[in-house]
Order: sequence, then C-alpha cells, then structure tokens
Amino acid sequence: MGGGGFDQPATSAATTQTANALIDAGTLKSWVDAGLVNKAPGSYDRVVILDVSANAGDGSNAYNTVGHIPGAQLISAGSGAFQDNTRAEGPLSITGSMVCTGAAIDTLIQNAGIDKNTTIVLTSNAASATGAINAARAYTTLRYWGFPKNRLKVLDGGNKGWTDAGYILTSVVPSVQKSTYGVAQNGTTNVNTDMRVSLGEMIAYVKGIRDGNADKVTIIDTVRGSTTTVNATVSGPTSDLLDGTKFTPFDGAIKGSYSYHATRMLTSGMYFKDAAAIRADLVAAFGTDGATPLGETNLDATKTFISLCRAGNYASIGYFVLDGIVYYNSNVDVKWYDGSLGQWNLMAAADASNPTRGGKLAVGSIWDTTLLTDNLTWNVDAPRSKVIVDYASRVYGVEPSYANGNQIEDADRAYRSTVSGSTGGGSSSGGGGC
Repeated sequence: MGGGGFDQPATSAATTQTANALIDAGTLKSWVDAGLVNKAPGSYDRVVILDVSANAGDGSNAYNTVGHIPGAQLISAGSGAFQDNTRAEGPLSITGSMVCTGAAIDTLIQNAGIDKNTTIVLTSNAASATGAINAARAYTTLRYWGFPKNRLKVLDGGNKGWTDAGYILTSVVPSVQKSTYGVAQNGTTNVNTDMRVSLGEMIAYVKGIRDGNADKVTIIDTVRGSTTTVNATVSGPTSDLLDGTKFTPFDGAIKGSYSYHATRMLTSGMYFKDAAAIRADLVAAFGTDGATPLGETNLDATKTFISLCRAGNYASIGYFVLDGIVYYNSNVDVKWYDGSLGQWNLMAAADASNPTRGGKLAVGSIWDTTLLTDNLTWNVDAPRSKVIVDYASRVYGVEPSYANGNQIEDADRAYRSTVSGSTGGGSSSGGGGC
C-alpha cells in the first residue's frame, strides 16, 4: 500500500493506470466489462468499488432503493465511516471529526475484500457536493493510512456520472470474499503521517508564514468565499465538532490562508473541475486581507499546500483536488489539516477579565491560536450573540508540550494490524455497510 507511492504514483498499476486519480464512467465501465471488479483476490489488476453513501434518516439507502454501479459495495455511514469523535490531540483529551483509527480501516478494507493489489474506486449516490465529500474524505483517509495514489480513484460525477454516460444501475448486491489484509501488519505500518497536519504542526506552519514563509507554504481555506469575487475574510459561525448546537469561542481566517471554497472546485454535483481550471482558480484566490490574490508567482513558488475547512470534510475535497488531480505527478507536497477550524477556533486561553468569550486553555497556553488568526471575531461579541461551547472538561489539567501533543499520529504509527497474509476468510455481502 505505502512504499514510495505517497507523493508520486507508481508506474506499475497494470490495467488500472490512469492519468490522475479522477476517472470517468467509461473507464470504470471498461474495468467492469473486463471482469476486474471483485476479481479473485491476489490478482494485480483487481478493482473494488466503494459506494460511500450515508443512509437516509429512515435507514434506507439509495444503494438499495435506486440501485448502484454493478459490483459496488456500500459504505452506509458515508464520510462518517472515515471519522472518529473520540481521539485526543494537543491540549484536548477528545476532539471531534478526526481521522479514524487503523482498526476501523482494517475492518472496512477486510469486509470489502481489499488486498495489497486492489485498486479502489470511490463513488457516491449523492449527486451534490455531499457526494464529493463522501468520496474525498475516503480518498484522504486511505491516503493517510498508506494507500498510494495509483491505487485510489474517484469516479467523476459519482453514480450520476455513471447514469449520465448511459450506463445502468443494478439492484444485485455482490458477494465478496473477505480479505485478511491490514494497513499495519507484520510489524510494519505504512501510515502516511506526513500528509496529515496535526494541531501543533499547523501552529508551526502558520508561525513560519507569519515570519516570512521561507518554506513557501500555501494554506487553502475551502470554507470561505463560496459566492463572492473578493472572498469573505471570516469563516463563521463555526459549530463545535462535538456539540453542533454551540459555537467555538472565535472565528476568523488563519493567518496567511487563501480562500478557495470547495464547491468552486466542482462544475456541478460531484463533477470536478480539471487541473487547468483549478490552477486558474488558485491564482485568483484571495488572502486573509480579502483583497490580495495568490497570483501566478506565489503559486509557482509554493512547495507545500495545506487544505483546511471547518471539520475536515471540505478540506478533503481540497486535498483530493490538489493531490489527486493538479499535483498528481509532482514533487509539491499536499497536506490536510484534519482538525481544521473546528479545532483551531477552540484554542483560546482563559480570560479572567472577559470569561464570556469562552476560552478554556491555561493562561499563556502555547496552544492559543488567537494571535495567529486574522480578522478575529469573538463570537459572543458578534452582532447576534451565540452560545459558546464550554469545553473545559476536554482540556488536560496539565497541557502537553508540542512534542507530546501529536497523540493521534503517535498512536497510529504504533498501531499494528491483528491480521497477516493478503487474502482469505469467508464471503461478505457488499451491501451491509461498513
């Protein structure tokens, strides 16, 4: 899975080698017709299609009621299958919407019959930006857990792209042989922690930008500027990642970030723009002052991109677009800020003179991000007062240092799968959901 495939795709992907990670319906249809989908385990050019589509409120799923691409297997939790609301990071003992654990990924890939030779195609029945979120969050998480680019594909347009091309959906649920493959077996993990930006790492990146940006980092904020030409300078109000009825203490724009809204990366529904159109959008993206565009020179000089949003979902679209399309064959680093603004906007120290502002970190906390945020607005002081979340119970009594505050990646590097070999096990219905 991992190896040298983190940054540039390998050249030996057999019949599933493509120009980038975005494929059209005709390409997928050729793989279906060639018998590659759910092919016997161990074959180098086998394909698994994951339909990442959340159940409706009544428990139904269009996978069953409308139909699905032949051979596709349902991930009935949608993008939620790739998130975890229990993980500690930085000064907080629990943080919402973070990358899921190795154990969760192992369960998912084993149920789907995925092994080290499998090319995974990600699709969704949601013909909207929700479908793009579902597929992109899966792509981003699988990249984090060591899958190389040449083994991950996103179907342009999703299931609608399939039917728009004149192809038929089916109601037949495939029978799939489970695998015993794991993301960290035989004492080795391929987890790609370099592409995920932790809170401490994000603070370091933003400080570097503030101090002159010698490392040529560009932060793309995928949640600001959805409709205006000169993009909005404030993202908000940001909901707490664990209690969506309440808001973070403050809002604003991470210093030095550029606004390129995730929906602007799509032409319609789940159809993505091409590399040239995305590059043009990036050139025109506005910084946190709301007036200065990134421009060709700064874009060409960029060595590292970091995609963020509120909860990591739109940021996943940004990550996929940059990693899987624009910089597919490139040495440019593309990274994903997992915690995004839902985490960043909690990082305020307690203020005895104004406790209603809601900061709960220790006075003088190294994790305080308020001075690294442009156009900062305290939500309680905004024209319409907001209920601020009380997250004091999540803050460690003794806040960790930066060195000890990367708990998620430390745990994931230490994770070992409790399986061995590449295939085996019994059969599994592809429609049960993971």
